[in-house]
Amino acid sequence: MNNNSLNLLLFFSVLSLLYGQQSTTKMDLPILERQHFFEEKNGIVAIETEFFYEQNQSQKRKWFRFNKHFSPVTTKENRSVGASNNGYIQLLPDTRITHDDVLIRGENFSNKAGAMGVVTYRVKINIPGRYYVWTRAFSTGSEDNGVHVGINGKWPQSGQRIQWCEGKNKWTWSSKQRTKEAHCGVPQKLYLDISTAGYHDIEFSMREDGFAMDKFVLTLDEGFVPTAKGPGVKIKWPEPSYFETISTSVIQNKTLPVADFPLADTGFYKDAGGRWFAVNPKKGKEAQSTTTFNFKSGSYDLVFVGVGENDGQSEFTLKINGKELGVFVPKLSRKLFLEGVSTNKVWSNVALQNGDQITVAAKIASHDGKEWARARWSGIIFAPVGKGMQVSNAPGVLTSNQHQKTPTINPPKGRIAIVADGNSPDPDDLGGTAVSIALLKASGLENRLVHYSHSCDLVRVNRISEKAERERHALMQSACDVTARRWGGFDAITFHDAKWQQEITVNDLANVINASTAEDPLWIIEAGEPDIIGLALEASKKSKHKFVKVVTHHPANDDAGDFYTWQQILDFGVEEVRIPDQNVNLKVNLEKWDWAKNHSDPRIQWVWLQGKIAEVDNVVKFQKGKWDCSDAGMVLYWITGATNNGLELGTVDQVKKLLLDFIEKESSK
Repeated sequence: MNNNSLNLLLFFSVLSLLYGQQSTTKMDLPILERQHFFEEKNGIVAIETEFFYEQNQSQKRKWFRFNKHFSPVTTKENRSVGASNNGYIQLLPDTRITHDDVLIRGENFSNKAGAMGVVTYRVKINIPGRYYVWTRAFSTGSEDNGVHVGINGKWPQSGQRIQWCEGKNKWTWSSKQRTKEAHCGVPQKLYLDISTAGYHDIEFSMREDGFAMDKFVLTLDEGFVPTAKGPGVKIKWPEPSYFETISTSVIQNKTLPVADFPLADTGFYKDAGGRWFAVNPKKGKEAQSTTTFNFKSGSYDLVFVGVGENDGQSEFTLKINGKELGVFVPKLSRKLFLEGVSTNKVWSNVALQNGDQITVAAKIASHDGKEWARARWSGIIFAPVGKGMQVSNAPGVLTSNQHQKTPTINPPKGRIAIVADGNSPDPDDLGGTAVSIALLKASGLENRLVHYSHSCDLVRVNRISEKAERERHALMQSACDVTARRWGGFDAITFHDAKWQQEITVNDLANVINASTAEDPLWIIEAGEPDIIGLALEASKKSKHKFVKVVTHHPANDDAGDFYTWQQILDFGVEEVRIPDQNVNLKVNLEKWDWAKNHSDPRIQWVWLQGKIAEVDNVVKFQKGKWDCSDAGMVLYWITGATNNGLELGTVDQVKKLLLDFIEKESSK
């Protein structure tokens, strides 16, 4: 071989090594964040092994992802065919393939659990107990068939030495533990005792290099045996969502989440439990959806909130009344999904009119020509001019620890009045009404409620029929009257229908405004459109308005008046008390309220029923799968202190605490 040939061979060898290292490095990195998790339901949870969020102790051996398109090294056969989700992970390098190969402890073998090659998964456990561990592996011989499992950095004896002897050269499930007496393992000996509900790190560590793992299952059922590819896997996201969280960074923000955009015949589908719209590449490459801007006319900074993906960079076009505002291509992500400043786009100082049509058009793209990004996005935030970048740069997790606080009953001085809608297309006031009334009773503050009216949407919109609206009036009256009767203590209050009893309602609210003083102010909860509040202020004494505080949490209410703008309400001289959007923590998946559904006390069951009725409303679709008492967050804020450190972003757990403490105290009498 001449020098030129030798140099050319050396060049291609180095090039191959560099690209091999680049590919290997990519395939050993996690594609999920720690915030992504897998949730146990009914005593079972399944996890794809390629969805680890972290690996450590990897100086000598690492886990690498294989899928149907990529292998980290060419010396290993790709076994993704037959693997669940067409992917798996394997410990590399693999130097002990047969029994004749040298066994080097601490390098290609480790009988000490947790010492080498640790890969970690986030799992939420709802039912504590003994979880039996099943793992699906591909073993070709006697030296690639063992692994250890642990939890939260601990490696119990019951999780060590998972063993495979049967089912060679194919994907095979095992839940056997190797012992001195039984090298091929003993059934029902592999388990993790999980004593507390909540989030846990489930970890696997190396016993033998070359080990290939596809999927694992945790189950409370000792007799369960998985078949084929095993139970389905769903990645879960924390609540509140990234979109909801950054939307609270500026309190005046207005939002159009994807839930407010039409879905049918747009080319989009709901992804990630409804928090994103996305495009299915098997059905099309483009999609478009249009909705109405129903907020106050004016200029805004628009923050488009997209999702970065590792399969390609999709293209989004934002249009106002059909005219292009701009095009945005989110950053290519190393992770499966990425949300953050690099996947947001800000358009500054955009003039909008109430009624404008907002369109989002999307085109999917591919990074490698094999897998396609799905043009995922979560919505648009309309920030005050000059605040767009602040919103875009906001942290994706709540910075306040108030959502973790034990709620303390510490109301401000004064009385409380609540004005709700519920006859409009948004049915959340059913759950909000029931929770508000129950919270006031549970806190011993029922006598401070001096006015409650519902159905304050005075002009019906076309999205709801006359028959459906009449039904809503009846449901809201029932939510008020029955909740008040069952919980007790509200005999002094008449719950008024604001639209059908408008004069009586306005006079009642005006009378309690007129009774206000510096020592006994009135806190009005704006849980609907502002018109009834405006009419009552108009009918009341101007000298009393300075003793009135109006609590609001959502611009959709402020800007929805048919007769009064929000500025006109403020012009009466009342004090605005604005708190963040309560949907962030109080519009949640139905199962978050299972504690109420399954409670033995009929009062708690009744509260749950109101939110469930709203969920099956069938007039609007964005309530599907959600239990929403967001307006009750303003009452929770008032009960816990209001402007004196009240809970500005209350949670279901805090509502639960107050209600169940009351029930328990009553039952012990």
